[in-house]
Amino acid sequence: MKIAAIVGSLSNHSTSRKVLLEGEKYFSDAVELSEINYSDLPLFNVDNEFPRPASIDRIMDEINASDALVIVVPEYNLSVPGVLKNLLDWVSRATVQGAPKPTLNKPVLIITTSAGVSGGMVPQEQTRSILNYLGAHVMSQPRISFANIYKNFDENGNFAFDETSAKFYETTVQAFETFVKKFHQ
Repeated sequence: MKIAAIVGSLSNHSTSRKVLLEGEKYFSDAVELSEINYSDLPLFNVDNEFPRPASIDRIMDEINASDALVIVVPEYNLSVPGVLKNLLDWVSRATVQGAPKPTLNKPVLIITTSAGVSGGMVPQEQTRSILNYLGAHVMSQPRISFANIYKNFDENGNFAFDETSAKFYETTVQAFETFVKKFHQ
């Protein structure tokens, strides 16, 4: 099973990327998880839509080649990061007139992170709404979010979840794998 991952932050030191990498160990051996790099994606502008930038063709190919998506969304000012919204705007456009969007019928797991107590539930709902509109199948339960994300760093800057969070992450990933299999039977 090929799962493409999107991190809603472009920072090399992104906490959301650390959450993705920490969660990688919870996927079964049947999963090939690969992160989509979209740091070279220009701002969406219909004036520049055709010919398409090479970066969006590459991203669309990666999404189309995957069986599912995992999107890790950091909370930015109680909202979705602009770079993630830009990516979703690009992938909402068909590569040619009448072609399906790459997110159509794609199973998706949304994971949100927040420095505060909200756990990123507002951007989770915003991302869910966008993806539902784009025809994706976002897993509805369990929903996973991590509040106070910086508490997961030790005094040396190493990142790891406490036992309760780790178990919930593992359970969610297992549920997602089952969810994805239903779409590919």
